[in-house]
Amino acid sequence: MLKTETHTAHLLPAREDHVRYRAEAGVRFVRRLRATLLDLAHATLRDGREHTREFDTFTLGLQVRADDGHETYLAIRITGSVPPNLTVLILRNVPGCEAGGWYPEYALPERDLLPAEQAWSNLMDPRVAAQVLDEER
Repeated sequence: MLKTETHTAHLLPAREDHVRYRAEAGVRFVRRLRATLLDLAHATLRDGREHTREFDTFTLGLQVRADDGHETYLAIRITGSVPPNLTVLILRNVPGCEAGGWYPEYALPERDLLPAEQAWSNLMDPRVAAQVLDEER
Protein backbone atom coordinates (compact mmCIF):
# COMPACT_ATOMS: atom_id res chain seq x y z
CA MET A 1 0.00 0.00 0.00
CA LEU A 2 1.31 3.42 -0.97
CA LYS A 3 1.70 6.02 1.77
CA THR A 4 1.80 8.93 -0.71
CA GLU A 5 0.16 9.74 -3.98
CA THR A 6 3.52 9.64 -5.76
CA HIS A 7 4.01 6.39 -7.67
CA THR A 8 7.12 5.90 -9.85
CA ALA A 9 7.22 2.14 -10.43
CA HIS A 10 6.20 2.65 -14.07
CA LEU A 11 9.41 4.67 -14.62
CA LEU A 12 11.72 1.81 -13.62
CA PRO A 13 13.33 -0.37 -16.31
CA ALA A 14 11.13 -3.22 -17.48
CA ARG A 15 12.19 -6.53 -19.04
CA GLU A 16 12.06 -4.97 -22.51
CA ASP A 17 14.51 -2.28 -21.38
CA HIS A 18 16.99 -4.90 -20.16
CA VAL A 19 16.67 -6.88 -23.42
CA ARG A 20 17.26 -3.73 -25.47
CA TYR A 21 20.26 -2.75 -23.34
CA ARG A 22 21.87 -6.16 -23.89
CA ALA A 23 21.20 -5.99 -27.63
CA GLU A 24 22.74 -2.51 -27.84
CA ALA A 25 25.75 -3.67 -25.82
CA GLY A 26 26.21 -6.54 -28.29
CA VAL A 27 26.16 -4.15 -31.24
CA ARG A 28 28.67 -1.86 -29.50
CA PHE A 29 30.97 -4.83 -28.89
CA VAL A 30 30.83 -6.01 -32.52
CA ARG A 31 31.59 -2.47 -33.74
CA ARG A 32 34.54 -2.23 -31.34
CA LEU A 33 35.76 -5.67 -32.43
CA ARG A 34 35.60 -4.78 -36.14
CA ALA A 35 37.45 -1.50 -35.58
CA THR A 36 40.08 -3.29 -33.50
CA LEU A 37 40.61 -5.97 -36.17
CA LEU A 38 41.05 -3.26 -38.83
CA ASP A 39 43.52 -1.37 -36.64
CA LEU A 40 45.52 -4.52 -35.94
CA ALA A 41 45.51 -5.53 -39.63
CA HIS A 42 46.69 -2.06 -40.64
CA ALA A 43 49.51 -2.08 -38.09
CA THR A 44 50.79 -5.55 -38.98
CA LEU A 45 50.57 -4.91 -42.71
CA ARG A 46 52.92 -1.97 -42.19
CA ASP A 47 55.66 -3.90 -40.38
CA GLY A 48 54.91 -7.67 -40.56
CA ARG A 49 55.03 -8.03 -36.77
CA GLU A 50 52.34 -9.24 -34.39
CA HIS A 51 50.17 -6.51 -32.88
CA THR A 52 47.81 -7.05 -29.95
CA ARG A 53 44.87 -5.45 -28.23
CA GLU A 54 43.42 -6.33 -24.84
CA PHE A 55 39.73 -6.71 -24.11
CA ASP A 56 38.16 -7.36 -20.69
CA THR A 57 38.73 -11.14 -20.56
CA PHE A 58 40.94 -11.87 -23.57
CA THR A 59 43.68 -10.52 -25.81
CA LEU A 60 43.66 -10.50 -29.61
CA GLY A 61 46.87 -10.72 -31.60
CA LEU A 62 47.13 -10.40 -35.36
CA GLN A 63 50.06 -10.91 -37.72
CA VAL A 64 50.16 -10.71 -41.51
CA ARG A 65 53.00 -11.93 -43.67
CA ALA A 66 53.01 -10.97 -47.33
CA ASP A 67 55.63 -11.25 -50.06
CA ASP A 68 55.36 -9.74 -53.52
CA GLY A 69 53.72 -12.25 -55.82
CA HIS A 70 52.83 -14.70 -53.06
CA GLU A 71 49.88 -15.30 -50.76
CA THR A 72 49.10 -12.99 -47.87
CA TYR A 73 49.18 -15.15 -44.75
CA LEU A 74 47.24 -13.98 -41.69
CA ALA A 75 47.49 -15.48 -38.21
CA ILE A 76 45.26 -14.51 -35.33
CA ARG A 77 45.65 -15.53 -31.72
CA ILE A 78 43.17 -15.34 -28.90
CA THR A 79 44.54 -15.54 -25.37
CA GLY A 80 42.37 -15.83 -22.30
CA SER A 81 38.84 -16.85 -21.51
CA VAL A 82 36.40 -16.70 -24.42
CA PRO A 83 33.21 -18.66 -25.02
CA PRO A 84 33.26 -20.75 -28.24
CA ASN A 85 30.75 -18.53 -30.04
CA LEU A 86 33.04 -15.52 -29.53
CA THR A 87 35.87 -17.22 -31.44
CA VAL A 88 33.52 -17.69 -34.39
CA LEU A 89 32.46 -14.02 -34.18
CA ILE A 90 36.10 -12.88 -34.16
CA LEU A 91 37.09 -15.06 -37.12
CA ARG A 92 34.06 -13.95 -39.17
CA ASN A 93 35.06 -10.29 -38.79
CA VAL A 94 38.72 -10.46 -39.83
CA PRO A 95 38.95 -8.34 -43.00
CA GLY A 96 39.76 -10.10 -46.27
CA CYS A 97 39.52 -13.69 -44.98
CA GLU A 98 36.95 -16.27 -46.03
CA ALA A 99 34.84 -17.53 -43.12
CA GLY A 100 35.39 -21.17 -44.11
CA GLY A 101 39.13 -20.85 -44.65
CA TRP A 102 40.35 -20.83 -41.05
CA TYR A 103 42.81 -23.48 -39.94
CA PRO A 104 43.77 -24.09 -36.29
CA GLU A 105 47.50 -23.69 -35.61
CA TYR A 106 49.81 -25.22 -33.02
CA ALA A 107 52.31 -22.32 -33.27
CA LEU A 108 52.58 -18.75 -34.49
CA PRO A 109 55.10 -17.65 -37.14
CA GLU A 110 57.78 -16.72 -34.62
CA ARG A 111 56.88 -18.70 -31.47
CA ASP A 112 54.97 -21.59 -29.93
CA LEU A 113 51.56 -21.07 -28.35
CA LEU A 114 51.29 -20.19 -24.68
CA PRO A 115 48.83 -21.81 -22.23
CA ALA A 116 45.23 -20.60 -22.69
CA GLU A 117 46.08 -19.42 -26.20
CA GLN A 118 44.49 -20.48 -29.48
CA ALA A 119 45.68 -19.55 -32.95
CA TRP A 120 44.10 -19.67 -36.38
CA SER A 121 45.42 -18.94 -39.86
CA ASN A 122 43.91 -18.01 -43.18
CA LEU A 123 44.86 -16.41 -46.47
CA MET A 124 43.99 -12.74 -46.74
CA ASP A 125 42.74 -11.34 -50.02
CA PRO A 126 45.62 -9.13 -51.24
CA ARG A 127 43.18 -6.55 -52.61
CA VAL A 128 41.59 -6.18 -49.16
CA ALA A 129 45.07 -6.03 -47.62
CA ALA A 130 45.95 -3.15 -49.97
CA GLN A 131 42.71 -1.34 -49.07
CA VAL A 132 43.35 -1.73 -45.33
CA LEU A 133 46.91 -0.53 -45.74
CA ASP A 134 45.80 2.53 -47.75
CA GLU A 135 43.25 3.62 -45.14
CA GLU A 136 44.31 6.36 -42.75
CA ARG A 137 44.47 5.28 -39.10
